[in-house]
Parts: sequence; structure tokens; C-alpha cells
Amino acid sequence: MQPKEGKNLDALSIYTGHSMVVEDVAWHCSHPTIFGSVGDDQKLMIWDTRSNNYGKASHIVDAHAAEVNCIAFNPFSEYVLLTGSADKTLALWDLRNLKVKLATFESHKDEIFQAQWSPQNETIFASSGSDRRLHIWDLSRINQTQSPTEAEDGPPELLFIHGGHAAKISDFSWNPNEPFVICSVSEDNMAQVWQIAEHVYNDDIGIEALSGDRGEIPPPTTT
Repeated sequence: MQPKEGKNLDALSIYTGHSMVVEDVAWHCSHPTIFGSVGDDQKLMIWDTRSNNYGKASHIVDAHAAEVNCIAFNPFSEYVLLTGSADKTLALWDLRNLKVKLATFESHKDEIFQAQWSPQNETIFASSGSDRRLHIWDLSRINQTQSPTEAEDGPPELLFIHGGHAAKISDFSWNPNEPFVICSVSEDNMAQVWQIAEHVYNDDIGIEALSGDRGEIPPPTTT
């Protein structure tokens, strides 16, 4: 079937809450009516398509001190999501209480543009950006005791740094079938497929230890 020329597809709905460029959007992994968006207005917004208020998000969060470039919902824990920013940090959030961050991750030397959860491990995620580095993080290592020498290499939750690119990393993708295999692409015209050794990762605790007891996602704002 050939596509028809000159046909416009009308949007089911248009959401206008952001005041500046919207940089990224993601659907919730298990709730089909919920999606999140982030933008240059430094906001994280959670939307619910069950609400008829298209100009105001259900939840609006002052997420970072600079542009927010990426958002990712955890595919294993329905309440947990990540944001990454031009302020060089990543933030971990709980949908049940967006007033405070669960954690902040600092190690990148420049803007963060991508963040993605591992498809095999609930506590593992990766991030990349303008510093030519791809970082792999492990939530289960937060607050682990470090020696002064270990602290020089980064926070305890920083599991691994891939430094094989000579230019900004444009994007990356986890292999959904092979654990710890990533393909990363960059502005030096390269795509690299690589894998960290399995012994690097130690699965000690689940994500519930970080996000607290189970609860309900707050209902959408209707006024």
C-alpha cells in the first residue's frame, strides 16, 4: 500500500505545558495513559491522558539547574524514573513523591544527553553526553563505603566508564538479548559494540530498598 501524499494526521491531543523547547519524552512502561516530558525550561512533567487539561501536567517538577535533556522510566519498578541534564547530573525520582530526588549522580564532565535503563537488571542504567564518555551506574552501590583511593575514581554507584569515543556520543542502545552489551555511536562517525565483564556487576539489593514501600501513582490533576 502506497502512502498518500499531502495527507495530514490530526493529533489526538496536544499538550502545551512547557515554556521552552521540549527535549525528550517517554511513555511509562506499564501504565498506558502516563508519559513524561522534559525540556529547556528545566522542568520534568508527568502527563496522564485521562485528564482533559492539556495545558497543565499532572505533576510539574523543577528537576535540574539547567536544561533537562532526557527521561527514562525504569522497566522493572513502576515508580522509578531518571532524568539527565545539561547541569552534568542525573536525578532519580519516585513518582509517589516528586518533591525530592531519590538520588543525584555526578561524574560526567559535560552535558548529559542520553540515559537508558538496562533491559536485564533493575538497578543498572547508562548515561552519555558531550564529554565523550558512557557511564554505567548501579543503584545497589549507593552509599557503599569507599577508600580514599576508590573515591578518586568516582562515586561508589559508578560501575564503569567507556572512553572509546573521540567525539560527543550521539546515542547508545542496550542489547535486549545479551547482558551488558551496548552499541554506542558518536560524532566521530563511529558505532562501537562493546561489553563489560560480568564479574564487574554484583547484584546485592533490589530497587525497592531505594524507593520504599509500594503505593499508588498519584491521580491526575483535573483543575
